[in-house]
Amino acid sequence: MSDKGPVIISIASGKGGVGKTCITINLAASLAEKGKKVLVIDCDLGLANIDIMLGINPKSNLKDIIFKDADVRDVLIRTKAGFDFIPASSGAREMNQLLNEDIEKLKTLIARMSQGYDYVFLDIGAGISDTVLHFNLLASRNFIIVSRDLTSITDAYATMKMVYQMFGKQTFDIIVNSVRDDADGLKVFNHIDSICRKFLNFSLHHLGSIPFDEVVPRSIMKQTVLVHLFPESSAAVKIHQIAGNISP
Repeated sequence: MSDKGPVIISIASGKGGVGKTCITINLAASLAEKGKKVLVIDCDLGLANIDIMLGINPKSNLKDIIFKDADVRDVLIRTKAGFDFIPASSGAREMNQLLNEDIEKLKTLIARMSQGYDYVFLDIGAGISDTVLHFNLLASRNFIIVSRDLTSITDAYATMKMVYQMFGKQTFDIIVNSVRDDADGLKVFNHIDSICRKFLNFSLHHLGSIPFDEVVPRSIMKQTVLVHLFPESSAAVKIHQIAGNISP
C-alpha cells in the first residue's frame, strides 16, 4: 500500500444491466495479478450478487456487520480470483431502508476496512438513492459504467448530476461497455461528455471501452472471472488495459 493510503473507487451505473459488477470483479482480479492488494465490497445493499458471480456461499455479510456488530474478519472472504471480498445481502428490505445513522456507520466501517489495501472497489447499486450517493462521496475516484443504450447514458448523466449537485464532485471516470470497437466506445463517451460539458460545465475522463464478447456470459455461468477463464479474449485484454490505466 502507498503512503497515501488506499484508493477507494466507487463503481456505479445509472441503470442496471450494463455489466457493472462483472467489470468490478474483473478489474479487481486484474489488479491482484499485478501484485496489488485489493478489497471488493458489495455495496449493492438490497440486490447483492458478487457472491453468486464468484460461486461463493457466504455465511455472513455486511448486514451482520451493521446490525449485529459482526467482526469484519469473520465476514471477509479471500477469493480464488486473488482479491478479498466483503459480501452484502440480497432481498433484505432493511438494507434498502438505512437510516442516516446506519449510512454513517457503514461509511465509517468501510473506511476502517479499507486500511492495508492498495485499492478498494465499492460495487454500488444503480440509481440515485441517498445510500448510493453517499458511497460516491466516500470514494476518492468515481467510475461510471455506461453502454450504448440511450437510457444507460441518460441515467448515468442523472447520477453524475446528483453527485455534483449534492457534493460538488466534478471528476468521473467513464468505462463504456459492450461496444463494437474502440471507435464505437469513443463515440458513446463523446456523447455523454458533451452533455456534461454543456449542462454541468465539466468534462469527463474516458478510462476505456470494453467490446461485446460472447465469452463474458460464459464466464458468469461458470462463476469464474473472465480475465482468468478467458485471458486472451478481447474483453479480458481491454479490462487488463483499463486496470493498467488505474495503476500504471
